[in-house]
This record gives sequence, structure tokens and C-alpha cells, in this order.
Amino acid sequence: MNNYLRYITRIATLAGGIAAAGTGYMLFEAQWLRFQRRQLLVQGLPQQLDGLKLLHVSDLHAGAPGTNDLAIARFVGAAMNAGADMILFTGDMTDKQRDLSPYISRLASLDAAYGKFAVLGNHDHGVRKTVLQDLVRRFSGRSRFRPFVDADPSRTVKRNRMLMMEAGIWLLDNECVHVTVGDDRIQICGIDDYQYGYARLDQVRQQLDPGAALRILLSHSPDAVKEASSDFQLVLAGHTHGGQICIPHPSKGKVMLSSSGSEFGEGIYRVNGTTLHVSRGVGTTLVPFRLLTRPEITLLELHAGKNQAGSGIIT
Repeated sequence: MNNYLRYITRIATLAGGIAAAGTGYMLFEAQWLRFQRRQLLVQGLPQQLDGLKLLHVSDLHAGAPGTNDLAIARFVGAAMNAGADMILFTGDMTDKQRDLSPYISRLASLDAAYGKFAVLGNHDHGVRKTVLQDLVRRFSGRSRFRPFVDADPSRTVKRNRMLMMEAGIWLLDNECVHVTVGDDRIQICGIDDYQYGYARLDQVRQQLDPGAALRILLSHSPDAVKEASSDFQLVLAGHTHGGQICIPHPSKGKVMLSSSGSEFGEGIYRVNGTTLHVSRGVGTTLVPFRLLTRPEITLLELHAGKNQAGSGIIT
């Protein structure tokens, strides 16, 4: 009996040690920021825009408990040395309507020749994203949900809009702006959260400039590309966190435990001729862990030419 108890104790100790090590690693990975460069081919891109550098940043979840502050600090350090022409944020700047005040000086320190632009995500509105909703999506086929809001978001959204203006970030609320590079116009459009019903693509379409050399859409949810692919050459999105916690798989490499209600998990996709880039994002939500999906920011360098094998990637 004593030998049996000692055996059980050893097994429990070993299991506890493995669990503690696993938890420690996931906390570490959640702030192990990856800076990556990708070169994209854009059909019909004018020569003057060849080499344009867009820094894509998503899902800061500023104010969330855990390792997000460390990840944000590392993102700012990497972004300052990225040499980006534009910095584009695709939503969830804060977590559950938290105030951006503690982060404004860091965001203001980022410099980009042609500006910084952002859109809102579900957490900026205080809308909860739950595992239950993801399960319902998988079994029902639904990709969009009615919002479940923690509280009236309008005051916090208004406050954070003002704070972003102080940091030099233009928040696009179902609207478009123009950036002029030499003789060419770039139109940057941004929609509010698509999955939870805040987006107004019809409103954005009324502002489209057919003469723009390049049209870019910022959307928190990647699924907006299904409706917007005919109007834009490039769509940037986040929301999925690349699964945030993934399980190793012998043939697939990894399996995402949750794709946040989207079929576009991470990386680059071609949808009806439009290039979609989905960022894993910087922060975490629900739990302060990541596994097999390091936080990231991505410098997208645009080049003129036909897309090879439909991928839109040349490196």
C-alpha cells in the first residue's frame, strides 16, 4: 500500500511539474513578439508605389491582465525601427472598453511618413467573444452574431477616439481617407467591427475612389473580405489571434482551438483576386496564454506584378 501511495505521489508531482512548465511556457510565448517581413505583389501597382511599406498591427488588447503590457512594449520597440511608411491597426486596441490613456505616449512615439490609421474591434465596444459562440458557429454555420455588450460603450469609444487623435492615429469609422504619394492616390478605408454588426460597408462603398492607384480596407474581422473583395486590392484584418492556443498535429502542423468565428485563421489568403492579410495580433484575451502562435507585427512591402500561383507572396 505504501509503495502504491508513493507511486501515485510521484505521478501527481510529475504531472504538476509538467503543468507548471507548460503554463510558464505559454505565459512566455504570449510576450515573445515576432517581427516579420512579407513582400506582396499587387497587380497594377504604379511604379511610384513599388516598395511601399505597411506595418500591420492588430489586437493590442491594451489593459488586459497578463503579459499584454510586455508584448505591447516590445511591439513599440520593434515598430520604431521598422521603417514603415504607414502603420495600420486592425482593431481591439483595448480590452473590454478599457481606457487607452496609459499607452498613448508610446503610440504617439511611433512615426510613419504617410500616417497611422486604425479601426475598432469587438473588445473596443465591450463585446464579449466566447468559446460557446465559436462552438455554435461551427455547428450552425453562422459567422456573425448579435453583440453582447458589457455596458454602454459610447463613452469609452469616444474617449479612446480622442486619445488616438492625440497619438496621431486616425480612427476610421466606416469611412475612407486619401494619402498622396507623389502623383498617386492611396485610399484607405476602415469599417467598424464586422462580425458583431457595427460595420457599414454600404457607407464605405459610397466613398470609393475608382481613380485611386491602391485601395486598402482595414477590418477587425477577416470575414469582411467576402463582401469587400471586389472593391479593394488589399484587406488587412486581425481578430483570430492565430488561434491563440494551438495543438500540434502530425500532418497539419497545428490545429487552432478557436478561430474566433472566422475561416481565415492567420497569414495571407487570396479571395476573388484580393489579397487578405490576417495578423495573429500582439495581445491575448480570455486567458493570458499563447501556444504555437507567437504574437506578431508584420511589415508588408508592396511590389508591382502579377501574383505568383495566386498567393500574393514573393518571399
